[in-house]
Amino acid sequence: MNLFWQILIDGFIISSIYAVGVVGFSLVFGTAGVLNLSHGALLVVSAIFFWFFVSNFHIPLVLGMAGGIIISVIVSYLLFIIVINPIDKSKKIPQDEKEVFVLTATLLWSMIIEEILIYFFSSNPVVAPPFVKGVLKIFNMNITCNEILLSLSSIVILILLWLFINKTRTGKILLAASMSHDGLAISGIDLKKVYITLWGVYGILTGVSGALLASFLGASPSSAGPLTGLAFSVVVLGGLGNITGSIIAAFLIGYIQTMTAYLISPAYTPIPAYVILILILMFKPKGLFGRF
Repeated sequence: MNLFWQILIDGFIISSIYAVGVVGFSLVFGTAGVLNLSHGALLVVSAIFFWFFVSNFHIPLVLGMAGGIIISVIVSYLLFIIVINPIDKSKKIPQDEKEVFVLTATLLWSMIIEEILIYFFSSNPVVAPPFVKGVLKIFNMNITCNEILLSLSSIVILILLWLFINKTRTGKILLAASMSHDGLAISGIDLKKVYITLWGVYGILTGVSGALLASFLGASPSSAGPLTGLAFSVVVLGGLGNITGSIIAAFLIGYIQTMTAYLISPAYTPIPAYVILILILMFKPKGLFGRF
């Protein structure tokens, strides 16, 4: 019975953090049609800079987290300005080949970020201090207060994102962009402004989730690839561009990985996500819930 509760609680904690980590990936694809293979690198950027600001300048964790988010937003805009937009506007690249160019370019962008981080911060993993200290005993299990806070914060972030997308004018414009760019143009809405908003929101989401990651599991430059692979697996399972589907898929994979860790071995936790990815691509390429 203790094992059941351990899997239930730990699975919920890690799944909620996964969900925050993948919604930005799904939002960018749904709105701009960009499969960003540098997603994990942006998460790592935020995580490492959060750790760096707190560890070296001894500032409050909230300020360190804000610093990590700002860096993430900057890198997000650089990705759009330097990589995505030039490919999208290029007349030399055939329209039907631009997706391949974007995939390749974002992968290279990820590799560049990884090498820069290794140069300045080394390849050693880092872990940020916990936001709160202490341990709670739940069902005869010891759960750290920090894990509970991170999980609850993740749920709050997801609720705020839902309210932003569905209840604000800016969010509704992003939602409309995921349905039809031509419809936005007919309505007189400047698509450039939509993209500026989109990549800013994406930078904030990756910045926040990177900071949560730094305080929960830690991060290193070499974890950028596995994080991108995990995010890709989750959003493909849920349906590319389907934010609700991605959140549900994050909980499915989070719980499957948790059960794998407890019932088999922690060393095998990454495997289920990749197996699921292969199966989904083979038998249900639109994902469990379809594209939004």
